[in-house]
Amino acid sequence: MFANHVDLGARLNRTFTGAEALWVDELLEDATAYLQGEIGQLVYPQQTVTFKGWPSAGWVDLPQWPVVSVDAVQRAGVDVSFEERPERVRVTGDDPVDVTFTYGRAEVPRELVSLVCALVSQQMLLVEAQLGLSVGGLSSVALDDFKIAFADGGEATGLTLPKVTLDGLRRKFGRGDVFQVETVT
Repeated sequence: MFANHVDLGARLNRTFTGAEALWVDELLEDATAYLQGEIGQLVYPQQTVTFKGWPSAGWVDLPQWPVVSVDAVQRAGVDVSFEERPERVRVTGDDPVDVTFTYGRAEVPRELVSLVCALVSQQMLLVEAQLGLSVGGLSSVALDDFKIAFADGGEATGLTLPKVTLDGLRRKFGRGDVFQVETVT
C-alpha cells in the first residue's frame, strides 16, 4: 500500500480512527492497486523473486523494475556466470535459466503517496455526499443549499487520473510508453 490513513489524515488535517480508519485504508489499497495497474510495475515494496527466463541471443530481460540486484542465475540448478546490464542479464547459450533478483523501491516515492491520497480524498467527498464512489454520467447534484458540479459529466470521478498524469507515471515508474513510429510492410 502506498499510503495509510495517517498519511491521508496529515494531508487533510484530519484524524481517522476505528472503523473510519479501516475504511480509509481499504480505499487507499484500492487506489494503490489502481496506480500499480496503470504503472504496469510493482513499484513498492522491494521483493526478491526467482523466474524462469529464455535467453534471446544470450539476453534475458528482467520483468520488473527498478532492479536493485541480480542475486543468482542458474541453469538446471547449477550457477551460471552472467553479465548484468540495466534491467537485463546476459548468459551463454539459449537454454532457459532461473534468475533470482531483487526489484522495487525501499520507500514509497512521495509522488505516489500524494496521488493515492488525492484519489481517495476525491472518493471520500463523493461518499460523504452519499453519491457512491463514482458519479459517471452526472453533471451536478444538489441537496438543499449544497451543490456539486462536474464539468465532464462525472467521467473523471472515482479512481481515475488524467491521461497526461498516467503517461508521466508510466515513464517515471514503469517501462514507459511504446509508440509505433513506422510500419514496415
